[in-house]
Amino acid sequence: MSSAAPAPSEPATPAGSSASAPPPGRARSTVLARSRAGERRKVAADAYRQAQREGRDPVLAVMRATGRNRRRSLRLIAGARDEGLLTPRHNKR
Repeated sequence: MSSAAPAPSEPATPAGSSASAPPPGRARSTVLARSRAGERRKVAADAYRQAQREGRDPVLAVMRATGRNRRRSLRLIAGARDEGLLTPRHNKR
């Protein structure tokens, strides 16, 4: 009879982690993570208009509402303009 500890039957993993858990830092609201592009554009347009009314930076408001970086937020805003959810940026002559 040996006094050695038995070998673990499962590979070692950090405490509290599981294979199905999302990576840290990527937690976003499930509504936006699972929504379609059209719904994201509506959220972006709402956040943009609300920030304009309050006198805040609209792009930063869209970034906070969607969890996207500046470049992707600007693309969402452009898509919302194309769909007619926001007013055009420049008047056509």
